[in-house]
Amino acid sequence: MELDDLRRAWKEPSATNAPPILDTAALAQLLARNTDSPVAKMQRNARIEMGLTALLMLLPFWFMKVEKPITVFWTVFTILLGAGQLYYYYYKLGVLRRMAMVEGNVRNHLRKLCLELRRLLRFLYRVTLATGPVTLVLLFGSYVVLEQAKPPGLQPQLLLITAGVVLVFGFFLQLAVLYGTRRYLQRLYGQHLDRLETSLRELEE
Repeated sequence: MELDDLRRAWKEPSATNAPPILDTAALAQLLARNTDSPVAKMQRNARIEMGLTALLMLLPFWFMKVEKPITVFWTVFTILLGAGQLYYYYYKLGVLRRMAMVEGNVRNHLRKLCLELRRLLRFLYRVTLATGPVTLVLLFGSYVVLEQAKPPGLQPQLLLITAGVVLVFGFFLQLAVLYGTRRYLQRLYGQHLDRLETSLRELEE
């Protein structure tokens, strides 16, 4: 049974004018076993993201062969960033698993977890927006360090030109990230969460 089917059945009472019982077992089966349910789709998307992140974390180890402090710094930075993402996806999958294991008051249980998932999506959105500027600042700092080590050192004029290019590039990059991240999160999670919350609201009505 789909959420839409359950909602229709709830809004169309039987001959006895009594709506069907929204029991825990029925909703648990709907959320956990139906591959087309919103929770199942979000779980699948989170697992794919987690797997891709784990694969990308293997790439920095290739650069560890180059014994340069700046390369080691970026390798460690990338690994730490990937580890943080893996923990985030692990925590998100835990929330989604709890969604499929409905207990006690079904509606309050799901409503609470929907709010928790919304909080996680907002957190990822803010972190993604902050990651771009931080990365550009670190890249600019790395450039300054490398150029300063070369004779005759970093030229002030070149430094200003590079800083201007970084600022302009960063501005347009941030606009792209702002728009792209919203669409990305909405496609992978937001639309399914919207559907689940809409179904819960209509069932309550």
